[in-house]
Amino acid sequence: MGNTLALNQQRWIDTMQALVVTQFGETPAMQIETRVIPQAKPGYSLLKMHAATVNPLSNQIRLGAVPTAQAPLVLSNDGSGTVVSSEKFTDGQQVAVYGGGSLGITEDGLQQEYALVANKWIVPLPEGVSLDDAAALPINYVSAYQAIHRVGQLQPGQVALVSGATGSLGHALIQLINVMGAVPIAIVSTSAKVANAARSGAHAVIDLSAHNLIEQAHELTNGKGADFAFDTVAGELLGPMLKSLKTRGTLVAIGFAGGVTPAIDIVDVVVHEKKLLGFDAHLETDADVATTFDELNRLLVLNKIKPRIDSKFPLAEYHQAYSHLMSRKAQGTILLTFNSSQE
Repeated sequence: MGNTLALNQQRWIDTMQALVVTQFGETPAMQIETRVIPQAKPGYSLLKMHAATVNPLSNQIRLGAVPTAQAPLVLSNDGSGTVVSSEKFTDGQQVAVYGGGSLGITEDGLQQEYALVANKWIVPLPEGVSLDDAAALPINYVSAYQAIHRVGQLQPGQVALVSGATGSLGHALIQLINVMGAVPIAIVSTSAKVANAARSGAHAVIDLSAHNLIEQAHELTNGKGADFAFDTVAGELLGPMLKSLKTRGTLVAIGFAGGVTPAIDIVDVVVHEKKLLGFDAHLETDADVATTFDELNRLLVLNKIKPRIDSKFPLAEYHQAYSHLMSRKAQGTILLTFNSSQE
């Protein structure tokens, strides 16, 4: 009996729960597995996870739309937690994790109670920043910042359309466009989302359930069209967004949750010399991310930016979390939270 008790205590100490996709496809197979907690090693830190995002990329992966991902796989490339063991960070230090194009894609991600993470992807939090906000920050705000500054090169005073404006990425785009002195115009799918888009800081909101996008965009810009558009949706929305731009306007495509085969009026693009640019997190360099986080942490401390949390689900309710994401009713970040089996 004593040996059994010792064995159970050892299992309790050394194991954790992880959410694993065991099969990709239209009806993905997911399950919670008991796994051994990894050990810290040079260049990596062991983190006790507080929360990980349930985001559109993770959903696309589990549906089989990302060829580089292979099952079985733990999803999510951003989240927050506390340092357990590290050669670089202090034990107990609260951190955010930016997994870029690797975590939850080509290697196990953050939807697990403990994660072994490369030090280069770990960002210590400024004092006063909550772990919930930290979990919602990394991919959304780094992507938004880089899409605005490095890819799009938006300038102060220019007008920028933002689709998916009440989603977590859209919210980040609106806040950062305001911070740099440009003018964000939000695009939402229903009237129920108008108020939240305005609260994010949109100077105007186009409700697609009540208005024609192209007509409204030109009306709001005195007939010229917008200087920029940041499209987080794609699908059937990308074409009208391009037509809402002024001559020599620029559209930056960031996501494709709405579909991957949009219809584009190539005559409009050619005649008006419009630009269509793409952004993807996997092309960010370590230097890009480090510089961006320095600026984001500064803005957080100044209360210039704040992530919007739509909802939080415990690990056991992962089905509900992904169903909520797929309903497209979320207005902000969805978090999967962890109460360690050791607690």
